[in-house]
Amino acid sequence: MFTIEFIAPYKHLVSAVEEAFSEHPKRNEIKHVVNFKGVPEIRRSRLVGDIFIARGLTASYLHQLWKDATVIEVPMSGYDILRAMNEGVKKFDSKRIALIATTNAVYGVANFSTSFLPPVMTYEIGPLDDVKPQIEQAIADGADLIIGGNSVYLTAKSMGMPAQRIEVGKESVRQAIDEAWRIWHSNIEERVRVQRLNALVANVHEGIITVDQNKRITVCNQFAEQMLHCSDDVINRKLSEVVPQLEDPDIIDLKQPGIGEFVEINGIQIVVNKIPVLVEGKFQAGIITLQEVSQIQKIETRIRREAHRKGLVATYDFSQMIGESRILLATKKLALGYAKVQSNVLLVGETGTGKELFAQSIHRASERCNRPFVAVNCAALPESLLESELFGYVGGSFTGASKTGKMGLFELAHTGTIFLDEISEMSLHLQGRLLRVIEEREIMRIGHDTVIPVDIRIIAATNRSLEELVEKNLFRKDLFYRLDVLRLNIPPLRKRKDDIFLLTKHFLIQYDELNGRSHHMLDPEVIPILKHLTWDGNIRQLRNVCERLSVVVSGTVIKSKDLLTCLGRVDDLKNSGAEYREDEEKQKILEVLSELKQNKAEAARHLGIDRSTLYRKLKKYGLA
Repeated sequence: MFTIEFIAPYKHLVSAVEEAFSEHPKRNEIKHVVNFKGVPEIRRSRLVGDIFIARGLTASYLHQLWKDATVIEVPMSGYDILRAMNEGVKKFDSKRIALIATTNAVYGVANFSTSFLPPVMTYEIGPLDDVKPQIEQAIADGADLIIGGNSVYLTAKSMGMPAQRIEVGKESVRQAIDEAWRIWHSNIEERVRVQRLNALVANVHEGIITVDQNKRITVCNQFAEQMLHCSDDVINRKLSEVVPQLEDPDIIDLKQPGIGEFVEINGIQIVVNKIPVLVEGKFQAGIITLQEVSQIQKIETRIRREAHRKGLVATYDFSQMIGESRILLATKKLALGYAKVQSNVLLVGETGTGKELFAQSIHRASERCNRPFVAVNCAALPESLLESELFGYVGGSFTGASKTGKMGLFELAHTGTIFLDEISEMSLHLQGRLLRVIEEREIMRIGHDTVIPVDIRIIAATNRSLEELVEKNLFRKDLFYRLDVLRLNIPPLRKRKDDIFLLTKHFLIQYDELNGRSHHMLDPEVIPILKHLTWDGNIRQLRNVCERLSVVVSGTVIKSKDLLTCLGRVDDLKNSGAEYREDEEKQKILEVLSELKQNKAEAARHLGIDRSTLYRKLKKYGLA
């Protein structure tokens, strides 16, 4: 409930006010006070209203006296003025009328001249004007009847001049009450909006500064004050005086938001965002947000830690793949092309060849790089558990289920990539459910009847021949064709012999640093042995051997006997490095001849030897 205070300088107006309030539909929600005082007494009065209603000079005077007060002027309608004129003419038989009132009242009165009324002269007065000179001027101009508000009426009567007061009807009072009701509730909505905005600005965890069109600060929240070390009130001060570092670039010159500027203020690195407020292309205001770089780094660290904890982040990319062999470079190039599209990918390779490394790299190079990456080993979990992990479940859907239910990995991977490793080990039942996910792009939690749409890219991997499994009815043919859209064959280590030395050096350095050992070096006789081995466990086996060498070999140089001992190849200790080099050379000749379709002249040129030398080696190795 709010209070309307009505300033009524004469009794008839008081009656109109009381009657209008008694008939108003919102009378039980409005408290009203009638102040029976004239203009000279207002300054000394104790006013209690939330909104004031007055008419004519009284309203204008209230506006002048209290700039922040809400004052509504009772409209002096044309009907009220005509009625006063008509009554005055009848009473005083007037021949010339003078209307003395505020600008709003006299506007358009010149159009009132009719055959029933004598000519009308109008005189405007302000809230602080003395009305007597205007009355004297009207008399000098030939007026014999003065029409006006209460002040004009009383002054004219005291001068012995015929006068008629403009009375206000209850209809005009009702109109003023309606306006007061509208303004009050608009003010409440505005106050709520301002308070909400103030609460947001005060409690958001970053500095906020707003400036007007002259770049004077209008808002500076506590976080901005702390960053800027402001001890004095900065409101209404120039931005350049308070924080000159924020002047470049000038926010007035910006046509679009300036995001992510780095500025040093008081020795603190701060990220600054500047947002100009443009109206019809002209700068009217600006918003500047400030955030400490260290705080952003802490938040990012927490997000990354949480994402890593949930296993939703890809940590590897193509740059971390070690090797310079042609077959690896060709495979990486093909995989990079796959990353640019959205189709499903099937990775085929022996165990230990780095299929997950390729899966993560494809994700990191794709448009989904900033989205989740979820890896699932289909062979690591029994069917029932794998199903609940993939699809999730509602609370109490089976024995041991969480009461609150659980989101499945397909949902967690939404908008990102899901990597299904060892897809060949998935049961036929789950293969059917996976097929529906691929076809419909939706899943259904266990124990629920509602489908949930998902946007995922599927990368599957296998170390077995899915074609053979399809022929044996161990893998669904329709699912195989859905997955085998883009196939990537990951080369085994034995086909990447040029990369073995680089990988060995990398792993040795890695484990030497991890174990706090001096860096090991490889004796030249070890290299042909490394290349000669078949490496059935591929890169994983090589990595394990390097870790073992780092721990076991006490010296700094790893010799052939150290390597063979770690491999458990004691019987091969009698073989010399030269024999392994000969085996490597033989293998190299066979590879080159095969690649060049047995063209011996081209093969000799490729190997960097004479043709006669090539024939001699072919005879030596029994290849002639």
